[in-house]
Amino acid sequence: MTYVQSAPFSIQVEPTEGCNLRCGFCGIRGIREKGTSGALSGPYSYMAVDTAHALARQVAAAGWSSRIEFAMHGEPTMNPDLPAIISAFRSRLPKQSIMVTTNGIPLLDRGLRASILALINAGANTIAIDDYAPHRVAPTVRGERWPFPVMEYPADKHGNPHVRFSGQRIVIVEDIAQAETGTHSTLNNHAGSAAPPNTKRQAQVCTLPFREMSVRYNGQVALCCNDWRGQYPIGDAAADLLAVWNSPQFMAARRILLAEGRKDITPCAGCDYRGTRVGLLPLQDGSGRAELGEPTEADRKMVADQAGTTTLAPVVLRRWEK
Repeated sequence: MTYVQSAPFSIQVEPTEGCNLRCGFCGIRGIREKGTSGALSGPYSYMAVDTAHALARQVAAAGWSSRIEFAMHGEPTMNPDLPAIISAFRSRLPKQSIMVTTNGIPLLDRGLRASILALINAGANTIAIDDYAPHRVAPTVRGERWPFPVMEYPADKHGNPHVRFSGQRIVIVEDIAQAETGTHSTLNNHAGSAAPPNTKRQAQVCTLPFREMSVRYNGQVALCCNDWRGQYPIGDAAADLLAVWNSPQFMAARRILLAEGRKDITPCAGCDYRGTRVGLLPLQDGSGRAELGEPTEADRKMVADQAGTTTLAPVVLRRWEK
């Protein structure tokens, strides 16, 4: 019987590639040169509303109940069509939990209250605002009266924005560079785009290719969200979601990760993302290999060949790569 990967727990959707900030811990520095104030990590590449409709149709047709998060490799709210993109998903996925992760600064410029209400009215359940120092959008949020809860995370453990939520809320997320608790408190090197490659987790399985699909602004999918440059391109999810999720490229990487760890996969070899709930991977036996199968020489060749293909994003060499 042909192995079919279980539906992802979450789908990351990228409304914008490029950011108005340039945080030191972020992989944006590996795909964007330093720009001017207001576009420190531009230029911006935007998801088209038609692409959002195509992707939402594919998710609905697949019957997936995956949580949808608008985030990835840039600031989502820089895309002027973000409410229409959210609406495209909500119209086809009425029961899905939909989340927007933002630094909030563009919303201040456009009118914070009206902007957040527009995203909620379009269909978002959670607006997660990263309270990055020194920008501090949170005081303005707290100063408004809202028709739904404003939660602080991780101070309120029930405010975890990554937990599926069916109502409407704002979650103010403590600055990731300062947080000591919470699901967001462990920084990683974004596979070498944010910080130098680190081999300490080479022998470990990574759960992201099993549990999450990361879709870029143009519908393209790479191995995971930490592959900022798209060094392991897989295919166009807006054209054929299931074919991408169960593609030979994805399956080869999963087999190798499960059996041998990260050392032979670009960009996984130098990535120090910890992975979560490894023991709960959706596989049948203790090792997971009986159902998925052992890696083959064809898998190893495919993984090696992927490293030589064109990247999905521009490559800006970091100081450790020069």
